[in-house]
Amino acid sequence: MALVRAIEQARPAASRIIDDPYAAAFLQNRYYRWLARTRAGARLLRGFLDHWAPGGQEFLTMRPRLVDDLAAELSGAGLEQIVVLGAGFDTLPWRLGGAPGRVTVYEVDHPATQAVKRAGAERLGAPPNLRLVAADFEREDFAKKLRGAGFAPARRSLVVWLGVSYYLTPAAAGRALDQIAGLGGPGMRLVWDYLLAEVAAGTSANQDALGKARRAARLGEPWLFGLEPAGLGDYLAAHGFRLLRDYDADELRARYAPTRRRPLDYVRLVDCERE
Repeated sequence: MALVRAIEQARPAASRIIDDPYAAAFLQNRYYRWLARTRAGARLLRGFLDHWAPGGQEFLTMRPRLVDDLAAELSGAGLEQIVVLGAGFDTLPWRLGGAPGRVTVYEVDHPATQAVKRAGAERLGAPPNLRLVAADFEREDFAKKLRGAGFAPARRSLVVWLGVSYYLTPAAAGRALDQIAGLGGPGMRLVWDYLLAEVAAGTSANQDALGKARRAARLGEPWLFGLEPAGLGDYLAAHGFRLLRDYDADELRARYAPTRRRPLDYVRLVDCERE
């Protein structure tokens, strides 16, 4: 994901979906770092991604852009905390800059990933409002770890949970949403993404989506969980959330890049709030 954001940075400013000059600092492969920082190299990488996953560059940059926009909007309305679950090499605290400085950003991830993240953060200079919270999601209570790091459930919060749900079993995805709901009270916002049920079930007419599902399975990370958009509101309500917006590919394209390729249409973005 850092590579995707880094090669977007090589586009002219007017055509970028997201502005992320920090992403390349977290690339571990020095050849990728070199390619991402040159226009020709970035164009080569974008061409490969466009061929391998049409619309992937667009969707994978629109996803963090939506989070940036929502965080900036909420920071002007009293937002105090942002929690990024499974943050990886996301650069949200840097992208937000100094404007929402009173907002503390908690990044929760596996200790091994965070050890590498810390090295990149030191090169860039870590924002003073960033808190790295190491937690093994399979063995540890991430909510307890968050509270130990200073997270306060009573404060106004935004939770970001992206790129995870489809790798979980339906039962595990439901438990995760219940745990997230327990982080805060009414009004807590959550941004997350879900796979269409027909792709998880293997019945979709979208052959590109099914091909990516088979590849994920061969890599040992099968897509197990998906939802029908028509049932999303009821599903969220069962886990304590109210649906605010379910973004499909056409809406994302119209909002962020109407002249670019249509983004992936088999993963959708959700904005919801704790009831």
